[in-house]
Amino acid sequence: MKRILLVEDDPAVSYILQRYLEKAGFAVLAAGGGKEALDLFASSSIDLVVTDFRMPGMNGEELLFALRTRHPALPALIVSAYANELSLRIPGVPVLSKPVDAEALADLVNNLLLDAATVAMNKADSAG
Repeated sequence: MKRILLVEDDPAVSYILQRYLEKAGFAVLAAGGGKEALDLFASSSIDLVVTDFRMPGMNGEELLFALRTRHPALPALIVSAYANELSLRIPGVPVLSKPVDAEALADLVNNLLLDAATVAMNKADSAG
């Protein structure tokens, strides 16, 4: 089962997104902010990050840059009520607008994981 790190400072939104992801068959670790997310990432195996953008302390962009210094190929997705402000801020990181459609979220997460698996497989083939 793929493990998703969900980072959302609003408990109600976090609960909804976590339920959507769990219903889609993912194991979800939830963090209320960037510091907690970094701690969870350091102690857990994470396959993908879903993060809010506007959070106190550390925004989603800062969090993703910090995570990618540790795992450069980590697939990620930003979910934000301010998606129009973020369209191309982080190359390769799609942005979903809140409110999020459960099916759109699951489809995008599955596609990001599939893309990451394909890249990993191609790297392994070219190395071997």
